[in-house]
Amino acid sequence: MHPFRLVPLLLLTGTALAAAPQYTKAQATAGAKTYAAQCAMCHGTKLSNGGAPKLAGPMFFQKWATNNLDDFHFITSTTMPQTKPGGLKEAEYLNVIAYILQVNGFKPTTKALAVKDLKTYTFKK
Repeated sequence: MHPFRLVPLLLLTGTALAAAPQYTKAQATAGAKTYAAQCAMCHGTKLSNGGAPKLAGPMFFQKWATNNLDDFHFITSTTMPQTKPGGLKEAEYLNVIAYILQVNGFKPTTKALAVKDLKTYTFKK
C-alpha cells in the first residue's frame, strides 16, 4: 500500500481514540459512593491527596495521556482495591471510572460508560 493512502486511515484512527468519554451522571454519583468506601483511604478524598497515585490533576493526565480507558480499567479492575484486588463488581469499577472522569472535568452524557467502548476513549480533553 502506498504510504500516502495510510494517512487518512491514521487520522481516522486518531480521531476515534480522541473521542470524549461518555458516562452518565448516575454512574458518577454511584462511583463517588464506591470511591469513598473503597478508594479514598489510599488515594485521598480529592483523588489526589492520599499516599497512593493521583487520580486527578496534571500528574494523572501526564501519566495516562498515552493510554485509553481500557488500559486504565484493566489496571484498576485487576489491582484495586488494594485490600481485595478485583473484588468489586464490573459496574462498580465503571462507576468509579465515571466518577474519576467527572472530577477531572469531563461532562456526563446520556450514554453510559460501557466496557465495550473503553478502547475508544482517552483522558485527553
